[in-house]
This record gives sequence, C-alpha cells and structure tokens, in this order.
Amino acid sequence: MKYEVIPFLSMNGDAAEAIAFYEKTLGAKVLFRKNYKEMKEMSPEFTYPAGQDEYITHSVLQVGVNKVMIAEEAMDAERPWESGNSISMCIQSQDQEQIDRLYEELSQYPGVKVLVPYERNEFSPGYGIVRDPFGVVIQLCVTVHDF
Repeated sequence: MKYEVIPFLSMNGDAAEAIAFYEKTLGAKVLFRKNYKEMKEMSPEFTYPAGQDEYITHSVLQVGVNKVMIAEEAMDAERPWESGNSISMCIQSQDQEQIDRLYEELSQYPGVKVLVPYERNEFSPGYGIVRDPFGVVIQLCVTVHDF
C-alpha cells in the first residue's frame, strides 16, 4: 500500500499570509488552493462569516520533496484553537548550503523568532530552530544520514 502522511497546519485566519510566507522563505509551490468564496460557488450550502471571502478552506503546498496542507479551521472543534509547541516541521538535507540559506532567509524575516541558533552540534553540522510569524516551529537540520 502506498500513501502519504502530510502535515496539516490550521492557521486561524492567517492561512493566505502563511502560504505567501512559505512561498517566499521556503520556495513552496502552491499545488492547490481554494478560498471560502470559491467553496461557496462550488457548494452553495457552504456558509461562513462575512468578511472571510479570502480565507483558505484548503491548500496543498510542495515544499522541497514534501507536501504541507494549510487551512484556517482548527481540526479539533472541541478545543479552542491555539498555536502549540508539541509539533514542528523539520526541514532536513545533506546539502549544508541549502539549509544555511533557508535558515538565513527565515531568521531575517520579520516576525520570525530564533529559538535555537543555527550551529554545529553533536548530531549535525548545522542545526537550528525558529518559530515563524504564525506560531509554527521549524527545525532546520543538515543530516548526515541517508533517509
């Protein structure tokens, strides 16, 4: 059986801005994107609050060789939406120059906070952690393994 496991980020109203951020900083390519207005045109029974025409109902981005999905809604309607620290995206490559460039681009972007400065450590010639303007924690790692 062949299937994918794709991280799905819920952005609580910031999905379009997050998509633009990932396009600029990570070179993401948008494979699919539908906003609330387009969804209403496809399915007239779809409802949403006024002023949210451009909110993203679903998107798929290609980031490197992987995919990330982004939308507005929280996935667990029984809990309030919150940005958490128990999940992160890890971007890794054996190409240190590529990871160096990504870290530099991310760390210079307004609203990005460096949580762990990028440097050599016990398991990697280059490793750092940032939190993006949307609360998503991103690990950047130069890997020495063939995964």
